[in-house]
Amino acid sequence: MVVSVVDDHPDLCIGVLARLPRLSPLFAAGMSAGTVPDFLVRDAAEERRSDIVLLDLSLKDGSEPAWNVGQLKDRGYAVVIYTGEERPERLQGTLGLGADALIRKEEADHLKDALLAVISGDRAWASTLMAKVALASSGPHLSPTELQVLQLYAVGVPAKQIASLTGCKMETVKTYLKHVKDRYAAYGDHVYTRTDLLKVALRDQHVRPDWWLDKP
Repeated sequence: MVVSVVDDHPDLCIGVLARLPRLSPLFAAGMSAGTVPDFLVRDAAEERRSDIVLLDLSLKDGSEPAWNVGQLKDRGYAVVIYTGEERPERLQGTLGLGADALIRKEEADHLKDALLAVISGDRAWASTLMAKVALASSGPHLSPTELQVLQLYAVGVPAKQIASLTGCKMETVKTYLKHVKDRYAAYGDHVYTRTDLLKVALRDQHVRPDWWLDKP
C-alpha cells in the first residue's frame, strides 16, 4: 500500500514517510503535498498512485476539511485524518466527514494500527484519544449569548423579538445565528433551517423536549 501525506509542514511529512516502511512491509512511502489539489495533480502523474492519504485538518490554503476529504474519497483514496488539531469542535466535526480513520499526531505510535485497520476494511477507525476528545461533548461550545439566541430562535421566536429580548440589534442577532450555524458545521452538523436548529438544540439538551407546552 502506497501511503502519502497532505500536510503543510514539510519536516513532519519527511519524518512520517521515512517511518512508514519501518512500521510494516505492507507500507510504501508515497509523496508529500501541501494541499489536496497539488497532491491530486502530482499523484495522477505517478506510475503507481497512492492508496492511502494521511490528511491534516488545517492546511494553509484555508480549504475546508470536508471538501478535502470529499475530493480524495471521490477519487478512490482511503483517507486517514492525521492532525495536531486540539479544538474539540474541530475534532468533533471529523466524525461526519467520511474519513476511514482518525488519529492525532501526538499518537504517532498508533499510526500503524490506523493504517492496518484501513487496509483490513475496518472503516471509521478512531484512536482512543481522538474518540475521547471528539465525543467528549454532545455539541459545539456556544457562548452564553449564542446559546440564548439558539434557544429562542429554535422554538420559533422571530428574530425581531429575539433582538428585543436580548437587547441586541437585528443585525447582531443574525450574526449570532451565523456563528451558531458555523460552530455546528465545524462539529459536523450542517444546519440550514429553523427546524435543523431545533433538532440539534433538542439533541444537545439546549431546549426541553416539552418546549411547545410553554407556547401561548
